[in-house]
Amino acid sequence: MQQWQPSFYNISNIFTDIKQLLNNSHWQTWPTCEQLNQLIPDDVTNVQGQILTLIEQTPQLLSDGLYYEQRIYQQGLVPTRDANWHDFFNALIYLLFPKTKSEINRLHCEHIDLYGQQKRSKCRDALTLLDECGVLIPYCDPSLAEKLQNHQWKDVFVQSRDAWGERIDAVVIGHANYEKALTPYIGFTGKALYLQVAPDYFRLNLLEKYQYLDTILADNLSHLMQDNSHLYPLPMLGVPGWWPENGHEEFYDNQDYFRAKRKKQ
Repeated sequence: MQQWQPSFYNISNIFTDIKQLLNNSHWQTWPTCEQLNQLIPDDVTNVQGQILTLIEQTPQLLSDGLYYEQRIYQQGLVPTRDANWHDFFNALIYLLFPKTKSEINRLHCEHIDLYGQQKRSKCRDALTLLDECGVLIPYCDPSLAEKLQNHQWKDVFVQSRDAWGERIDAVVIGHANYEKALTPYIGFTGKALYLQVAPDYFRLNLLEKYQYLDTILADNLSHLMQDNSHLYPLPMLGVPGWWPENGHEEFYDNQDYFRAKRKKQ
């Protein structure tokens, strides 16, 4: 059993949105599936229209041999391990990105029907990377997005620091990223998916921003996730505000972490 940390959201500013989401939740011990289900609105469903329900993962539950994604798709049940950070954060992502999580599930099951459980398609590999390690980069300034994709780290993280939250931003969608943020380390890297948004996006409140991103991502996921070519490496501790040391320009001098882009052969 993993140890619960009631104030985990104070470890890093990566958890700022989660802290606001859980501002009325003061769990001193691991929240149960029943408690987590109370956070998820009744209109959060699978593609069949069944209300999504977190259910404790037990040997008895798994005894029918139904695959994880198929259980969500067919029954609306999300197997969730007790006292487990990975599954706890996965539950929270259902609250933040319900449409996208439902579409991820649909695409997984579509490709399982096409290729079987054993042969993973390029689409399923990309979906897994997004679901586990994904970071959305909403932007309205294409030049900033292009520089970031080309690993011009200082140009975007330092010289254009005031653009963050105004013309470009970073939003965690991969639940494994939150798990890693419990013990941040140099080398912590996410998979960035760039989404062009209207300038008005940056004037929305937090909930509206998530709803906006969730809608456009769900609507375009099948196109974006045909393979992993739309996913780019992002040094997580370089995002302005996410790590105290990145307020100093020399932090970005570590070329083992902030690597130059490989030249195409």
